[in-house]
Amino acid sequence: MSRIWDALKEAEKEKTKRRGGRPQKDGAERRRSERWKQPVPVLVYGSDGDKQPFHEETETLDINEGGCAFPLETTVVPGQALFLTNTRNLAERECRVVHIGKRAHGKCRVGVNFLRPGTNPELPGHVADFWQDS
Repeated sequence: MSRIWDALKEAEKEKTKRRGGRPQKDGAERRRSERWKQPVPVLVYGSDGDKQPFHEETETLDINEGGCAFPLETTVVPGQALFLTNTRNLAERECRVVHIGKRAHGKCRVGVNFLRPGTNPELPGHVADFWQDS
């Protein structure tokens, strides 16, 4: 069984190389950075699925350098632009919806990626600035 498993893993690596290093969209881990379970109060605003303006206070479920996930009552769609404000430090980031989970208790788990993650820690607006407490 181990040789078969090893062969399958090797074949998947080869497929990934042929696709330019991008993993297959089969639910496999595709995150570019580690994520942390971290409750951060955020204000989410933008337009809902009917193009009506909305704002909703929520708290992140987990965060990473490129985005976060949070429960949201408002209906949004993949690819939709939103804005997040960290209510502790008032930092703001534009983001794009990349995942919508199943609705439970009136809310969906929404995953977003920041449009400009700000990868240079020497410049203002670095993603770490967004997650700082104050």
